[in-house]
Order: sequence, then structure tokens, then C-alpha cells
Amino acid sequence: MLQLVSYNEEHFEALNYKLFPEQAKFTSSIDQCKEDEVFSDFQKSVITIMYNDEPIGFFILDKGNDKFKLTDNKFAILLRSFSLNPIYQGKGLGKKSVLLITDLLRQKYPEINEIVLSVNVRNISAYHTYLNVGFVDTQKYIEGIMGQQHILSKKILMLD
Repeated sequence: MLQLVSYNEEHFEALNYKLFPEQAKFTSSIDQCKEDEVFSDFQKSVITIMYNDEPIGFFILDKGNDKFKLTDNKFAILLRSFSLNPIYQGKGLGKKSVLLITDLLRQKYPEINEIVLSVNVRNISAYHTYLNVGFVDTQKYIEGIMGQQHILSKKILMLD
């Protein structure tokens, strides 16, 4: 079973996996999150992707001002640093995890009505994965550390 849960320190060892070099250059490792003090930033929530009760990946939901580089919407949240342990890649778990984010946001942040993210133009696999789960290319770009990035957005509709 696939679940999204709040990160806790017990997940660190399992999440300290090594990505393929072509992936690692586009995202942060859990170790980098620790170094950058992400865990103590009240604007950021680290979410662990659990599969059959094992931590297999993580991402950050960021309510801080960085989102305003991608959107003017104060009710948006920034999705960043999404990664999945390479041994679990290619099984559809990344795609399913991204689909679960909408439900998580409805529960944890009911005021949020949009998810935004940026993905490097050279990270073609990630770009298509996000489009396949309902993100829309805004046709806008930002310059990132590794070059030009697409700005993607997904509206979150509230359920009655």
C-alpha cells in the first residue's frame, strides 16, 4: 500500500539513497535537506512516501515565499525535491505518489488551491510524469541552478 506521511527521523536511513547521477543533479537528497535545516523550517513540510510500510521516497511542501517565483497565488503551495529510491522507480509508484498529494493537501492544508513546481527542461522524464498526473505547463520559465525550468501548475478543487 502506498501512503504519504509526515517525515520522522526513523525514515532518514531508508531515505538516504543515492539517485542516478542524471537525476541527482535536479533534486535534493535527504542529507541535503538536513544540512539546509529544512526540517526546522516551519514553512516547509517534508513528506515521506511509504510503500508497504517502507520509506521509499520523499518531497517537500513549501508554503514560503519561494512559490511567488512561480505564481502570484497566495493560496498555492510549492512542491519541491521530489525523489524516489531508484529500486522503486519504473513501477508507477512516483506517479501514484504525486496523485496522492492532492488528497493530502485537502486534509492538511484546506486553504491551498494550487500546487506549483518547476522542473528542469532537461529532466524530460519528470516533466512528462507531472503532465500525466494533471499538471499544466504554464508556458513560463525560471532560471534555476541547473538552467532553465518549466513552471508547472495544478489546480486543487475542493470536494463538497
